Amino acid sequence: MTMLKNILISLRIKQWVKNIFIFAPMIFSLHMFQPAYIQRSLLAFFLFSLVTGGIYIFNDILDRGHDRLHPVKQNRPIASGRLSVPVAGLAAVALLAGVLLLIARFNREFFLIAVLYIGLNILYSLFLKSVVIIDTMVIALGFVLRIMIGGAVNNIVVYPWILITTFLLAIFLALIKRRQEFLKIQSLHPEQLTRKTLQSYNLGMLDQMISIATATTLISYIMYVLSLDVQQKFHTSKLYYTVPFVIFGIFRYLFLAYSKGEGESPTDIIYSDLPFTLNIILWVSVFILLVNH
Repeated sequence: MTMLKNILISLRIKQWVKNIFIFAPMIFSLHMFQPAYIQRSLLAFFLFSLVTGGIYIFNDILDRGHDRLHPVKQNRPIASGRLSVPVAGLAAVALLAGVLLLIARFNREFFLIAVLYIGLNILYSLFLKSVVIIDTMVIALGFVLRIMIGGAVNNIVVYPWILITTFLLAIFLALIKRRQEFLKIQSLHPEQLTRKTLQSYNLGMLDQMISIATATTLISYIMYVLSLDVQQKFHTSKLYYTVPFVIFGIFRYLFLAYSKGEGESPTDIIYSDLPFTLNIILWVSVFILLVNH
């Protein structure tokens, strides 16, 4: 039972909230109240969450040495030694193989995207995470793939602007994560950073990149809601009413990162910061009300 518990912990179920991006195509294509679309999206969410869980285990195996230097990650089952590497590796391989078989039976396009995601993350764990800038872009691409999965399983065409906005938003989050890691690890272990790529960053560079990511994310979302194709699809020109929610969400996240020292884990902010979470709910609610008016 202890081994199973440690495997479940290594799946990082709390992090599965990131996979809600899979529901975006269903919500923004006006199919959010149709049972068939909901069922397919839920199944895709569950299957892909198992895929990400397997990748988390694989990543923890490779990072176990560096994780032992991290004030929080050192408590993970593999880094702490509570879960042995052979058992963890076998669990990851069995989980990924089994889930891929289920995904292949469910949707072929989903299967191809899942294989791409696994391959990309294996490369990331092996060496791409040590390549400055590329490391954040790979993370951002993972969120784009989640959007594509949501479109694939429901046969929904995903507009390029929403993919671009998602990509830029994910880069924004990844850069803040790097900034907070940089600050935390420098203050505790100035002589040995737990990520090699952090040695190539500096605080000024990260702050400048975050500023650019903030501006481009907001601009891309504004261009999305003002796009004639999008307005015609949703039969409304008032989607710009949702812009204040996006601005508040990004600025709130910046506030939490720069004033409260948070942001190393976006998931923790979603679970712990009520204003941020309520803003997301309001944004989605207003969007749905506008397109159904």
